[in-house]
Amino acid sequence: MMRTLTSFFIAGTLVALSAPAVMAGDRLADVAFTRLDANGDGQLDAAELRQARAQRFQRLDVNGDGVVTPAEQAEASNRMFRKAEALEGAMAIRFEALDVDGDGKLTHEEFVDSKGGLAARLDKDGDGKISKAEFLTGIEAARAMR
Repeated sequence: MMRTLTSFFIAGTLVALSAPAVMAGDRLADVAFTRLDANGDGQLDAAELRQARAQRFQRLDVNGDGVVTPAEQAEASNRMFRKAEALEGAMAIRFEALDVDGDGKLTHEEFVDSKGGLAARLDKDGDGKISKAEFLTGIEAARAMR
């Protein structure tokens, strides 16, 4: 049973890391790695991976009875797909917002020089820079939306 759960966690982690990374580039994979790297040494050790598995198990065990049932596993998959659908919708909205001339394509200027992008949303004090505090606040807000 433990081997099955470990395999499930590894497969789920690979899917979770690879699908967003394909959609949004390596940055999301970097963020995921940073989350797993609890001690910040740039490497994932056995203790960090064990902690990640324990946290994943806790999220899967919805009723807290110490076991993960097929129904709980299915619900976790459903949540993952709903998040992916929401992300896809958000990306479509973002694309439309960046596509200033509405031609269905993003030019370098539209993509890079966007005035209403993530930087504008994170820069709460409007100084044209994103402090670490502003960045972390933005990350926490994004997590809360999940």
